[in-house]
Amino acid sequence: MISKDEYTCSICLGVFVDPCKLKCNHVFCHSCLLDLIDFNNIKYKCPMCRVEFVNKENPLSIDEELQNIVKENFPNQYQQRLEELKNIQSLLPNELKIEVNYGNYYKFEDDEDDGLQHQWTAHVSLDYTKKSDKIALKDLDLNSLIKNVTFQLDETFFPDVITVRQPPYLLTRWGWDVFTIPIKIKFKKEHKIEPIEFEHHLVFEGDGVEKRQIVKIDISNLTQFQELKQYSQQQQIQQQ
Repeated sequence: MISKDEYTCSICLGVFVDPCKLKCNHVFCHSCLLDLIDFNNIKYKCPMCRVEFVNKENPLSIDEELQNIVKENFPNQYQQRLEELKNIQSLLPNELKIEVNYGNYYKFEDDEDDGLQHQWTAHVSLDYTKKSDKIALKDLDLNSLIKNVTFQLDETFFPDVITVRQPPYLLTRWGWDVFTIPIKIKFKKEHKIEPIEFEHHLVFEGDGVEKRQIVKIDISNLTQFQELKQYSQQQQIQQQ
């Protein structure tokens, strides 16, 4: 007999929904961690043991095996918790926490004419941190909000500042030169979202590296958000 206590989040006290196991082995619901932790800081701590983590270390991977155990053994409690999350989402705040996925692909080629070649491709994309956010905003593609992405390369490249204006936001170059690339994401003017700035250090090992940071953006000017607020207000009036 499986005990529900072993599959209960210590933050919301409900069964796990999208459980995330931190490196300290403590497990919490994905949405609970996002609501509790300020990811705009470089470092944060486990809510239970206070062990410190670095934002860019990509900590919030969902444990699908653990989630399946919860679904199979506690289906009613799981569905109840999902409904609670949907209701909470109707009160979505103006600030939305999103994932900035970035890094570089790496490929090593032996060219008979030019000798050894090193090809790297820097990449940037945006995604939701919560499934419920995506549902609430009607599956809005966050990348469609982007106006352009600027990559600032080492001065040995010409040009050394490249702006990509269409998705996918990729930049491919050849050469073996490890350096840090400042990256700036600018959003379309009508959305009035502040730019996101961060840095990526190129990696020439294996197939490259994938990284993720969680940041906040102001979505108060998005049509989807305004419609959500209007719907929420109508629901409240009907319940009065």
